[in-house]
Amino acid sequence: VRDDGDRGGLLGAARAKDIKTDQRRCISNNNNNNMARATITCPLASAVSVAILPTFLFGYNTGCLNALESVVFSGHTTAQWAAAVSSFCLGGIVGARYAGPIADVRGRRWALLGIGWVYIAAGIMHFLVYNMAMLIVARVLVGVAGGASTVLTPMYLGEISPLAIRGSIGTMTQVSVVFGILASILLALPYATESEWRIIFLPIPAIGLLQIFPGAFFLPESPRWLRLKGKELEARATVDRFSGTISTLGVNESEADDGSGMEMIPGDGSTSSERFADEEDESEASENEEQSPSIAEQKPFRDFCLDPRNRIPIISSLLFPIAQQLSGVNAVFYYSNMFFEGVIDDPIIGTLAAFAINVLATLFALPLVDRVGRKTLLCWSAGGMFVCCILLTLALLEILPNSMAVVAVLIYISFFELGLGSIPFFLVSELIDPEYFGRMQSLAMTTNWLCNFLVGMCFPFMVKHLGSFSFVPFAAALLVAFVYAIVWLPETRGKSLDEVMADIERRRTGGRQAVALSPNEDASFV
Repeated sequence: VRDDGDRGGLLGAARAKDIKTDQRRCISNNNNNNMARATITCPLASAVSVAILPTFLFGYNTGCLNALESVVFSGHTTAQWAAAVSSFCLGGIVGARYAGPIADVRGRRWALLGIGWVYIAAGIMHFLVYNMAMLIVARVLVGVAGGASTVLTPMYLGEISPLAIRGSIGTMTQVSVVFGILASILLALPYATESEWRIIFLPIPAIGLLQIFPGAFFLPESPRWLRLKGKELEARATVDRFSGTISTLGVNESEADDGSGMEMIPGDGSTSSERFADEEDESEASENEEQSPSIAEQKPFRDFCLDPRNRIPIISSLLFPIAQQLSGVNAVFYYSNMFFEGVIDDPIIGTLAAFAINVLATLFALPLVDRVGRKTLLCWSAGGMFVCCILLTLALLEILPNSMAVVAVLIYISFFELGLGSIPFFLVSELIDPEYFGRMQSLAMTTNWLCNFLVGMCFPFMVKHLGSFSFVPFAAALLVAFVYAIVWLPETRGKSLDEVMADIERRRTGGRQAVALSPNEDASFV
């Protein structure tokens, strides 16, 4: 219970916060207008290039078995092949589960370099397999590296990205994935034979080596992780290394509230008020909060999850990685040859077309993420895929022409890359407090991989038992994601964590002004 003095202080802080919020909105508009002037220096580009190699291999291993079903150990059953495909996801669950906690303890750089060695071992095992059982074991091992990749690469990119182009750099995760998928089918065209199929697995250890050795020189530690570990001088050195292209380096305002006093140092010598307005606002807010007796200590993860103010961020962080898989897109990537049999004359040409459209749609969506916004793109993505599932079902029922099935699949993939393909990977970094980011990213990607496993394992049996209606369950999942995105998902584009939490709090309380807005504070209302 607060006395009148406490309440008066909180009212003053709230009014000051309102004024600063109005100022921040004006500054945010200026930042949006200047977004096109954001640049990427060589050190930043090098770090991004190395960091996306693991997710390139994740994409490559997603598609590399697609064209090999008829040439690898002929005579295997449908269940054995489904096990080989989906065992990749079982390993992914393990990798995603432990990658975040390991990265929180040892660092993002150490973890990213470590999974390179896993890729090397798994790639060699793939090349040497002599039966289906060994192939399944190799797929589990490479899945561990793939699962860790889906946690570590988005985490690292989110922590080194300039705020103005954070979404575009975050989308590089999906860009690398789709290029990996396309590379797998291109390499399969000449080598998908009974005598040469092992060659398709050679890029796995080769790119693993490429990840490790350049990474030792071009992959600095995340400044956010260094700062959370109290290594402020090293964090400043990393900021200097990126030469001032990053004004916030993924360290949002909630991190500035901890009173550590560290500021991001722009290397271009700019001292404009626009550049530092958010830091100044949060510094003043931090001073006001330090005078308030209501500030709580860092909460345990369980308390963080049970806090009603974090309900929407947590649900959003988990729902869209789940929707990404339950959309059914990996049913196409895993089994496109099976799907196109009987629809077109050469199934591998249909697979190549699907994978090529996948790349083109991703490149088209890349600049839209920071221009249109996450909420809008996710609505269009889920809604468009839902409509395509309906059209595909009608084509399979022969209500529409047979060619419409191919068209619907290609448009379906395009809508996937518009939002659900990339945004779920970095949405956690825009909704969750940095102290809990690693664990929440691991939890989100673990559920993602679990759903990936279910789709990979179950889809052949869905085709067998549901026939033309095999995409109806995916349509239902997409409808849920579409409704949630419209009604509950907050927009995060160009906003700090505090601003996102303030928007959520206003909606949750029906417009009442929330005094304490930090995810680590208890909510108090005037």
